[in-house]
Amino acid sequence: MTQLMPEHPGAASDLATFARRVARFEPEAVIRIVAEGTVAGCFAETPFDALALRAIALAAPLSTDVVVEAGTLAARAVGVNGELELPPAVPALRWTSSLPPRSGWTERARLAGPAVAGQVAAGVDEFRRRGPDVTAGLALREGRAALEALAAEIWARELAPGVPLRLAHAAESYGFLSDGEVVLRSLGQWWRLDASHGSVLARTGL
Repeated sequence: MTQLMPEHPGAASDLATFARRVARFEPEAVIRIVAEGTVAGCFAETPFDALALRAIALAAPLSTDVVVEAGTLAARAVGVNGELELPPAVPALRWTSSLPPRSGWTERARLAGPAVAGQVAAGVDEFRRRGPDVTAGLALREGRAALEALAAEIWARELAPGVPLRLAHAAESYGFLSDGEVVLRSLGQWWRLDASHGSVLARTGL
């Protein structure tokens, strides 16, 4: 079994919380844990056409690349020294996304966390307000399609030039936003939103 030994107390519990949030969106979801050296990146595919990332500083070097079930990881007990034993790996084919580059990112903008959260809240409120109107008189299938189109319209709006608001929506949904700054970075076809408690990454044009 692979064991994570975080450098900071509480990091393993934070990872378990992240895994619970991932499983909340999709009970069969998986998390890919990639470590090389003293940092482990814990990636999750999301319903927002983006990847959620929790990075953990490790107390000792580790080299691993494993896919585990989010629900099983969430249920793991944290050891007395803050360590977390990873659950058995699942077939790698259950992970379907390309991973983003590790380095070379260029900072594009800094935004206040509360302002970003406010934009997300406004988008959620608009969806709830307009939803009944766009589905009025429609059958179930057509109504669902209308709601999906409405969501696409709202979350495609720009958080910053070229950056869709859905990245912030994902960050808020996974508990990444706080009162701290949100930093937007880019590299090639990738955008990255870094917040106090995690990151969201997506390819442009999705």
